[in-house]
Amino acid sequence: MELVISIVAKIAEYTVAPIGQWLCYSCHYNSNMENLRDFKRSVLDSIDAASRNGEEIKDDVKTWLAKVDGILHQLATEILGGGEAEASSRSSNAACLNLKHRHQLSREAKKIVENIAGLLKNGDFSTVGFRPAAQEIVNPKTREYLSLDSRISIMEGIMEALGDANINRIGVWGLAGVGKTTLMKEIFKKAKEESLFHEVALANVTDTPDVIRIQGEIAEMLGLELDSEKIVTVREGRLRARLEKDNAKKILVILDDVWKELDLEEIGITPSERCKVLLTSRDWQVLANEMCTEENSFKLDILGEEEAWKLFEKMAGDSIKDDHDLQNEAIKVAKACEGLPIALVTVSKALKNKNLSTWKDALVQLTRPTPEHDTRIWSRVYSCIELSYIHLDGREVRSLFLLCARQGYYISYRDLLRYGFGLRLFYGIDTLEKARNRLETLVNNLRDSCLLLQSPHSSEEFYMHDVVRRVATIIASNDHMFVMRGDGGQKAWPDVDALKICEALSIHGGDHIHKYPNKIECPNLRYFHVQCKNRYLATPSSTSFQGMGKLEDIFFQGMDKLEVLSLTKIQLSSLLSLRNLQTLCLDECNLGDIHGIGELKNLVILSLARSDISNLPTEIGLLTRLRLLDLSSCYELKVIPPNVLSSLVNLEELYMRNITVRWEVEGPSNEGKNASLAELKKLSHLITLEIDIPDANNLPIDLFTEKLKRYMICIGGTWYPIFKELAFSRMLKLELNMSFQLDFGIKMLLKRTEYLHLDESNITESVLYQLDREDFQQLKHLCIKNNGNIKHIPGLRTSVVAFPILETFVLENMISLVEICQGNLPLESFKNLKVLTVYNCEKLRFIFSSSIARGLSLLKVLMITRCNNLGAIFVKEEDGIEDQGDMMLFGRLQTLVLRDLPKLVGFLSTKDSFMPDCRETNSEDNHDLQLPLLRHDQVSFPSLQTLRMLGLPKIKYVWSCGQEPKTVFRCLEQLQVLEIIDCGVEEIVAVEKGGEAVAIRTLVFPQVTQLYFRDLRRLKWFYKGVHVSKWPMLKEMTIQECHKVEIFASKVVSFEKAVEDQRQSEMSNIKQPLFSVDELSFPSLKELDISGMDKLEIVWQDQVAATSFPNIPNANNLSANFFFEKLERYRICIGVQSYLMREVGLSRVLKLKLNLRFQLDVGIKMLMKRTEYLYLDEENSSKSVLYEVDREDFRQLKHLHIQNNGNIKHILESGTSVVAFPILDTFVLKNMFSLKEICQDKLPSESFKNLKVLNVDNCEKLIFIFPSSIARGLSLLEELKITRCNNLGAIFVKEEEDGIEDQGDMMLFGRLQTLVLEDLPKLVGFLSTKDSVMAYCRETNSEGNHDLQLPLLHHDQVSFPSLQTLCMEGLPKIKYVWSCGQEPKTVIRCLEQLQVLEIEDCGVEEIVAVERGGGGEAVAIRTLVFPQVTILNFRNLPRLQLVLQWSSCFKMADAERDEN
Repeated sequence: MELVISIVAKIAEYTVAPIGQWLCYSCHYNSNMENLRDFKRSVLDSIDAASRNGEEIKDDVKTWLAKVDGILHQLATEILGGGEAEASSRSSNAACLNLKHRHQLSREAKKIVENIAGLLKNGDFSTVGFRPAAQEIVNPKTREYLSLDSRISIMEGIMEALGDANINRIGVWGLAGVGKTTLMKEIFKKAKEESLFHEVALANVTDTPDVIRIQGEIAEMLGLELDSEKIVTVREGRLRARLEKDNAKKILVILDDVWKELDLEEIGITPSERCKVLLTSRDWQVLANEMCTEENSFKLDILGEEEAWKLFEKMAGDSIKDDHDLQNEAIKVAKACEGLPIALVTVSKALKNKNLSTWKDALVQLTRPTPEHDTRIWSRVYSCIELSYIHLDGREVRSLFLLCARQGYYISYRDLLRYGFGLRLFYGIDTLEKARNRLETLVNNLRDSCLLLQSPHSSEEFYMHDVVRRVATIIASNDHMFVMRGDGGQKAWPDVDALKICEALSIHGGDHIHKYPNKIECPNLRYFHVQCKNRYLATPSSTSFQGMGKLEDIFFQGMDKLEVLSLTKIQLSSLLSLRNLQTLCLDECNLGDIHGIGELKNLVILSLARSDISNLPTEIGLLTRLRLLDLSSCYELKVIPPNVLSSLVNLEELYMRNITVRWEVEGPSNEGKNASLAELKKLSHLITLEIDIPDANNLPIDLFTEKLKRYMICIGGTWYPIFKELAFSRMLKLELNMSFQLDFGIKMLLKRTEYLHLDESNITESVLYQLDREDFQQLKHLCIKNNGNIKHIPGLRTSVVAFPILETFVLENMISLVEICQGNLPLESFKNLKVLTVYNCEKLRFIFSSSIARGLSLLKVLMITRCNNLGAIFVKEEDGIEDQGDMMLFGRLQTLVLRDLPKLVGFLSTKDSFMPDCRETNSEDNHDLQLPLLRHDQVSFPSLQTLRMLGLPKIKYVWSCGQEPKTVFRCLEQLQVLEIIDCGVEEIVAVEKGGEAVAIRTLVFPQVTQLYFRDLRRLKWFYKGVHVSKWPMLKEMTIQECHKVEIFASKVVSFEKAVEDQRQSEMSNIKQPLFSVDELSFPSLKELDISGMDKLEIVWQDQVAATSFPNIPNANNLSANFFFEKLERYRICIGVQSYLMREVGLSRVLKLKLNLRFQLDVGIKMLMKRTEYLYLDEENSSKSVLYEVDREDFRQLKHLHIQNNGNIKHILESGTSVVAFPILDTFVLKNMFSLKEICQDKLPSESFKNLKVLNVDNCEKLIFIFPSSIARGLSLLEELKITRCNNLGAIFVKEEEDGIEDQGDMMLFGRLQTLVLEDLPKLVGFLSTKDSVMAYCRETNSEGNHDLQLPLLHHDQVSFPSLQTLCMEGLPKIKYVWSCGQEPKTVIRCLEQLQVLEIEDCGVEEIVAVERGGGGEAVAIRTLVFPQVTILNFRNLPRLQLVLQWSSCFKMADAERDEN
């Protein structure tokens, strides 16, 4: 955002210039214009950068940018009076002659620049995007389960409850393993697909609910980043703010596997109509205990016998169908599973393809009782899981299964390798490399048996179904392996006898550690793991670390057989000599004295990752058997002594990313305090290396060898992979400088790397020139950026296939690149490409030749952005595509984004015609050529889901087609998102000329859910041919700034009439609609935004609406127009710019700026009945819209703004007894020049009862606001502003029958906080009778006549106990502010909350006036206290004599006073 900051600085420089130097405004005319353009470009650059990083753009940034566009539009039309082109065409002499006019224009422009500067200064645009919310994945294997009738029924019930506005918490309960989690994942998927909610998040609560983890999982799915260093309460506030941010969005939070009552508020969740919570639990009481009710909960029962067998048979496969005896036995086994889905799936998988005797033995084991001490697991479930465990093939896989049971909820592949190797779990394996291979095989076995599941978050993580994990824990306990997990598992330490025979002990959560004994006797313990909660995240009341400041040496005494010790977030005093220890992991620990680590001679794996170590002990060099050393993210580590790393001669894996050690430069004698990277050369067994080398000068020659099999190496910078979601074995990032030379080792890495990131901003010759094309045979992901020299990707000129397995190709800021490939490449080059992204390659003319493009059958994502000279995406060679049989098919392309390509003339073009096309259409105004982006006979995208086009001025049509456009729409059946912004498009689909159509065409887009057309200044219609378009799944539609559209939608009545209308339209000015539709064109539409449509006259024609229902003679009798009746949310702006819209948090918004030709159709009237925010600008209208609707039509209106009408005399005419505006909370009247009364007749007293804000400005004939009967009901009024009403005599007038006489009948405005009265020359009082108002006006017609007692506020009439601000300005007839009795306490009591008192240019003589007569003399000095007043301004009050005529002591808070 540096550019933005510099622009703001420039703006500030101009805005502080002296006003007197008015000539400067004219001189800076052009600079102000340029500031606006630079400002917009800088924000777009930030948006581009965020998009390239896989981020989505924030809604407030989009809104803010739309406002900037609007201001630029205003600048071009209203201020410049005809646009920039016209302005620039004026001669300089003419400009000089009209210097004063230019000065005025420049001042207006300068005000706009200042407004934008204020927006930027007040807004935080340091980040314009956010990471896309994480997506849960539904396993295809679960489809068989979800297709069962019982599950479909439950799912439909849940979905119905989710759609019920009266339900905000829903519970699902059932037995462990019954399929609750699987069902939740499917609901997660359906809720998003059916757009029932804008966002959906799913979190696993588990039996040990960790608020930090739960918050993190929800935040990740919502794309929210929570600071890992913040405490729970801070994270709670951030999450709550995110969930409640947008009142128009609906959010579903799914909390799976709740074991006990959960405090949703502690997490940051407040269930509401907009934020619903779906919970699952095994226990109904958990849900019933103040969380859910019986009416909104669903029991997920076990499967019936028929469904159970159906599922079992599907999972067991075909083997049981052919053998009758085997099938009979399988039926018995299925029955023994008792309908429990997890048992059915697990057992069927375990017995798949097994013989008859195995099936019979399985039946015996399923009927065997479970261990007596287990009371939480159903006996059949235990038998099922145990059976699967027994059938695991081999000791290794069974041991791994039990090791998985001892891990946390998510099981890391890395941890399994380190712990398994330390426990010598892999038989006959003596190297980590062999152990990796074995581990992968064993993990796959467990996954195939459904005992281990793939994590949805990472390919390197797994998890167990909680039932499987619990059974595994029981099995492990039988083998003397104990797991302590808190609520869901063993809570207390095993007894003394159990500890003596204990072989493995795992503690998760740390809640047990504060109870640990000083010493435990575990002579047989081989595995000890403690995973503590993060003390920095724990709440202040947490006891996780109580009594556990340190683990003392004595704790480990007697553990002579210990092989694996893993401690996380623990504070240590020192390390006792555990001579048999194989694996030591001290991740995130506060390490004390670990110099004794050299005594651990048998250690093979050592991890100090993310610990606080600052100096690596030299004693580590004594660990010559060490095979793995992990120092990742040890941010405090500064010193690695020389010769320590080189001593680890058996080291296979070394992890040193994100450390800041200053490596010594290689030399003959290295006597520095730090090691040299050259020591790594001595590690002959090293095969895995992760390291950052910020300074390439520290890199020794030929450091890297061919033995490296896995690596993540960054040279010259820091690592930030752009493909975060993918895992790679060999990754290399080079940020090179001028002096860097590729040595043999780097070249070797380049040949074998899978992920290559080249940043070449500081070099003259690309690394690619030093390599051959053969060097990239294993490359899967390539990113090249910031090279200003190369014109072609080097090496792409030989006959060798280029990048045969490349999946992702990114080119960024290659400003001199003309062509990617110079010459013809073999056809199989790039054949595996799936993602192609090109950004800011300004000289690039095309991407690939058609011969290469034909081979891109696997391409899924194509994004081309900011390539100023790009004329075509692909160019045809001399092969000449002529017939449809030779069409170019992109069968898997799902996303196509083309942005800011000013010279693009087509997706596919011939090379010969390409450059002439660009020259002929060099001017944007030259738009005569037929330039479709996509031709029906050239390219096809049958899998396309997203099409985004932005900034393509030369594209006249999106698709071209023959007389029958089916060829176009067959290849768009999967399209879901269509977005076209700022393009030269006149038609979306253009039909080729020639021939006559014979019937009405139906254009169906079956999957499109989002449609956006913005800033399409030439767009006339979607398709000119006779047709009906259908959008059955469309939910969101936005049409903005399409200035040539005059009719939004119309119906084709008949083919013959449509053809005739089309012919007439071609010969005359008959208007055509944007969409030709019928009754079923938009059945699912829920959100509609029409704005900035300057020429739009008709949204939906009356006559068309009438003919849509042939059985109804008059369409005006319809309760709702069929087009709009299902809209739940809309923002429609007709004749007014959308950027003027305030963020009001309302879901149904309608803004109308009407002209003489505009007519209210049925659809608009229906919208007015349902709208919440109505803005009417009637400057050019002869009759108000309000006269065409009934008072009943505003039952849902919350915000009403009416302005610029010079005709209407009343807002509400007489004639009905219906309550007016029952829920209106904001009412604004402005420039209503003929308005005399708001209500012509008496209204029901409940009218306007919900009003909170009332603003009236420049209504010069208005006499009063409301009668007292309405005013009495304004108990919720918070803000009252009345300004520039020249004939207003009173704010409220008493009706004759009202007769307020005593204080008991005082008018109370209990919530009024702000009262502003300005420029009201005839105002005589806040409340008065109608007759006296007129009398006062006659008697005091001259401002000099000031003899009448005219207080603004009578103490016995009105009271404002909550008033905070009172501003009076320009009230010449007001002599007193308050009047009171002999004791003014009544006045002061109602001003206890007053903070600001400003009175300016009024006829005030006294602030508080006492009523005369009676009471005699005062007997004491009165003290008038204004306890909250902080600002007191009296200005231009020539008649002011005193505050109070009596003897008084006037006290206020420390106020800022200004008395002039």
